[in-house]
Amino acid sequence: MDKIITSKPFAFFALLIVMLSVTMTLFLPMAAEVKLIIRIVFIGAFFISWRLFQKSDYTNAKDLAFAFMALNIAFLVVSFFTPTFWNLNEETSQGFALMKLSDAVIISVVLILAFVIGGYRLKNIFLTKGRLLPGLIIGILLFILFGYLALNNPEHRIEPDFLRKHYVWILIFVFANGFMEELVFRGIFLKKLYRYMKPVWAIVLTSICFAVPHLTVNYDPDVLVFAGIVFVLGLICGFAMYYTRSIIAPMLIHAGADLMIIIQVFASYDVIT
Repeated sequence: MDKIITSKPFAFFALLIVMLSVTMTLFLPMAAEVKLIIRIVFIGAFFISWRLFQKSDYTNAKDLAFAFMALNIAFLVVSFFTPTFWNLNEETSQGFALMKLSDAVIISVVLILAFVIGGYRLKNIFLTKGRLLPGLIIGILLFILFGYLALNNPEHRIEPDFLRKHYVWILIFVFANGFMEELVFRGIFLKKLYRYMKPVWAIVLTSICFAVPHLTVNYDPDVLVFAGIVFVLGLICGFAMYYTRSIIAPMLIHAGADLMIIIQVFASYDVIT
């Protein structure tokens, strides 16, 4: 792939197709048996690709194949840890949040272990302090801004009693999801994509792959507008990750943006303790 992908436009679209093919199968609603088969097929295909690229000394392609393989392994492993396994009721705020925490922890731990066992440094997937102070300032300020907007949405007033009951579970949900999705959509891919294209195009590519699966959501009636907003969020998180060289700022930004969705999801779907 290193020698085949010599044209930057070709690299962008070729990698976009591969990444969309993988990410869409991760998040599209489909039968568990079908997802299991897809995960196993993808793991086998990317393992073979990884070994072939390794033997051919195609370093860039090898690292990308490894990332795709690790991602599919993580989602295969997490598929066995269902709400029934944990005896969680997802119709409660506690069960809803703890299920997200379970998914996020398992996916993140499997990915991190895979990269460590594969001989990669955690810095390679942005698990480092990077530019810590700018990262904390940017992340916290945007988290507060998004939180303020979520709590002061004139179309959806939030009762103080509702927040007192659910704020712990809301925060667990958004921080777990923020970390996991930043690792999945950007952390394990951005530095590898920089080798094929300029950082700005790598950020655009991962933002598209982040936005497209959100076309399937059922908590927003205008999915095209929602996917567009998610794309912009992806750009913001991508540039934050590039500038700060760490997952800290984008995780905080992502968690803040999730507040604008999850508070409404908890309320509109009558998720109660």
